[in-house]
Amino acid sequence: MHPVLWRWGSHLIYSYSVLVGLGILLGTACAEWLGRRAGYRGLQVLDGALWALIGGLIGARAAYVVPNWGDYAGRPEALLQFWGGGLVFQGGLVGGIIALLLYSLYSGLPFFRVADLAVPGVALGQAMGWVGAMMHGANFGVVARSSLSLWLPDIYGVYGPRIPTQLLAALWSGGLLIGLLRLSVRRLPAGMLFWVYLLGNGVAHLLLEFTRADESPYVGSLRVTQIAELAQALIAAAVLLYYWRRHAIILRKRDTDAHNHHRPGADQPVSG
Repeated sequence: MHPVLWRWGSHLIYSYSVLVGLGILLGTACAEWLGRRAGYRGLQVLDGALWALIGGLIGARAAYVVPNWGDYAGRPEALLQFWGGGLVFQGGLVGGIIALLLYSLYSGLPFFRVADLAVPGVALGQAMGWVGAMMHGANFGVVARSSLSLWLPDIYGVYGPRIPTQLLAALWSGGLLIGLLRLSVRRLPAGMLFWVYLLGNGVAHLLLEFTRADESPYVGSLRVTQIAELAQALIAAAVLLYYWRRHAIILRKRDTDAHNHHRPGADQPVSG
């Protein structure tokens, strides 16, 4: 792995930073493309992306700093030094959603329509970020001899036959991106892509975090981030179930109305 992509004297450019930055650019471009296809002006989508980016970075950094406050209490300047790591995706997701909600209130655009445009780009950026984490050695998997294991380092450069958690997460995010793009061409209710993303992301990362070996605060046998992912998946599943049941009721009513309309004698006037 190559945590340092380029070195110039005492200045370092990290692979993680480059890939996260590239993921942000590609994710924004994806959202703009979807927005133009849906009839939105480019600046509307870019403004929303900027709000979500700022909120996401604040949330991701805060979610890392708060449980590790002892490392930053005497070094306030280190709070902004996140280019070598120190971002928690779940915090970034919450921060980005809050920022996007504020933007929708400010701009008058419907939140769920904007969120549907955003989530494919989020999945794309997430895939790039996981590749960056693998190159940096962050979020490393447990040592285990299995058919999935690869010879990978941890954050300290210690190699071993590890479950490739970062690679598996990147592949899942890429598959989720493809699925969301395929769904985006259908006439779905507003918010459907948003909830599908939350369900797919939450379930996958809840399971994948069982394979991680990096340090993390725990509540019982679960990481704090897993609790957030479990809540995310349950809420999304409940909302999607509501969508499905509502759609089924509408279809059933439509079929009943059509059957009654075409029933013999249904349209004949009743004679007295």
